[in-house]
Amino acid sequence: MFNDDNQEFENDLMEIVSERHKKGYINRRDFLKAMGALGVLSSVPGLSKIVNASAKELVVVNWGGDASKVLKEVMADTYKAETGVGVVIDGSGPSGGKIRAMVESGKVVWDICDSGAGTALTLYKNDLITPINYNIVDKTKVLPQVAYFFGVGNYTYSNVLAYNPKMLGGKVPKTWADVWDVKKFPGKRTFRKSVRGMLESATMARGVPREKVYDVLSTEDGIKASIEKFRELREHIIIWNSGSQSQNLFLQEEVAMGCIWSSRAFVLQKEMPKGTFDMTFDGGVLTSGIWIVPKNNPAGADEAMKFIRHAQKPELQARWLELMGAGPANPAAAKFVPKELRKLNPSDPQNIENQVFYNVKWYAKNQVKAEEFYVDAMIN
Repeated sequence: MFNDDNQEFENDLMEIVSERHKKGYINRRDFLKAMGALGVLSSVPGLSKIVNASAKELVVVNWGGDASKVLKEVMADTYKAETGVGVVIDGSGPSGGKIRAMVESGKVVWDICDSGAGTALTLYKNDLITPINYNIVDKTKVLPQVAYFFGVGNYTYSNVLAYNPKMLGGKVPKTWADVWDVKKFPGKRTFRKSVRGMLESATMARGVPREKVYDVLSTEDGIKASIEKFRELREHIIIWNSGSQSQNLFLQEEVAMGCIWSSRAFVLQKEMPKGTFDMTFDGGVLTSGIWIVPKNNPAGADEAMKFIRHAQKPELQARWLELMGAGPANPAAAKFVPKELRKLNPSDPQNIENQVFYNVKWYAKNQVKAEEFYVDAMIN
């Protein structure tokens, strides 16, 4: 009984602090400090990192690790130098659930989030994020396929065909059909545990032209036919669940080929000995990270949009590719990419023309069903 009463009391204190913050009696910094004193920060990942953020600072959230360091160096520090507005990087991971909880509780502490198109669309449909203001954000400085009304592309990456020529005896797979040819190209393959970005490869392996992939997948019969391709190959597949797992499978020579993220291929090109790793964007599935702005973000929607506009600068986006293998979302950045890295840039004009653009609407409609079929085919 004591614990229940104590929890209710703490909840009441939080409501009081929140109401005072909403009415302007206490500023953002004091609000966060008060929440910290109440022990709330420990239950909300990432908030402890932004206790000292002021009302004139932006809080940008991504998924942590080296990506946070690169984001700070390339985007945050340059924005502060240009505008005087500080940017705090929170690497705790802006999951859809966290964003929903913040907005619905009225305790929003994030300004900009690095999300995915599917999550962004779901959040928008639930009125949890602010539409992109293209009067501030430059729509001409992003690939048109990722200039959504609910979010806007910040970087690109692809699901690509990667392979080890040494393990294949010098043979080079050029199409997804080659990946399914275990006689000509023996060895283990690898695919992601999730169907996202994988089903397209099986569809192309069926002989479907890349521009017709989602047309063929528009029916349940089409989906099942592509899923059946994975069932055929199942005994030759090792599944990866994270980018690091896919990378290690190649490093340890457990797989001869497979479908991995281009950012991991970027790393493997540097880490593996010459002649033991290569990749192709032919038949790749090009997708993008998405900037989104939570509803009622503390720094204001306009300030968030100004940061997004700053992050569109082509020279900054090219730098992102150099440091972490994430391709530019701004087509104009291609000319700033060093010549030796252009073949590894998912959004290079020559690479784009050979890829399929990830279809967000198709996944919003079909992912749950396709995922069930996929898991069944992979692990029965």
